[in-house]
Amino acid sequence: MFDNHVHCHEFPREELEKYTKEWTLVCVSDDLATSRRTVELEGAVRCVGIHPWQVDKAEPGDLEAVVRLAEKAEVPCVGEVGLDRRFVPQTFNKQREFFRAFLRLARELDLVVNVHAPDAWADVVEELRRADVDRALIHWYTGPLDLLETIKDLGYYISINPAVVIQKKHQEAAKAADRRIVLLESDGPYEYRGMRLAPPLINKTVEKLAELWELPRDQVVETVESNAKRLWRL
Repeated sequence: MFDNHVHCHEFPREELEKYTKEWTLVCVSDDLATSRRTVELEGAVRCVGIHPWQVDKAEPGDLEAVVRLAEKAEVPCVGEVGLDRRFVPQTFNKQREFFRAFLRLARELDLVVNVHAPDAWADVVEELRRADVDRALIHWYTGPLDLLETIKDLGYYISINPAVVIQKKHQEAAKAADRRIVLLESDGPYEYRGMRLAPPLINKTVEKLAELWELPRDQVVETVESNAKRLWRL
């Protein structure tokens, strides 16, 4: 199964090696240093980028360096990139500068954009649309339900993670979304309300989706895996 958004560089090596044997990991990066580590990973879908939380810490030249790294390493994805009005609103203008640079790169090289968007859901969708990006995944979606139709019409996806078992907004989004745009993620090893998120917990996500969608577990897995293969062109 696919874990479509996971911070592989934060896991201990032995733990990560175990997961790569059982899962197709889409490994996102946070900054230039972690992007360099990500491109060295084997057996994973590699995403390079600068996280919105890190843009204010980026050194001059870091953005250009990550762009060059994406080109040189021929990665299929940029991420984790995006906009954040909830946790770091004070850097929003710089976030947008970085995000637009990554969107230009994604458009030029036909890359997937793995997006972070707390309280900037409509902003990122509009930026993606204006940049004419073909493929994007908005991770841990808890945004407006009425935006889901636009996301679908643009051909983009959202991802649901194990927080859905306790987070009401995540449940509402998972239930309201067209099933053809839903993917799974762990966002591991993030800590959320006592849960250490990691790929194995995706099984809990599947169980919750089966409940919300009123479908057998196997049918949920078939749906989300088909969606992932379509996004990653596999």
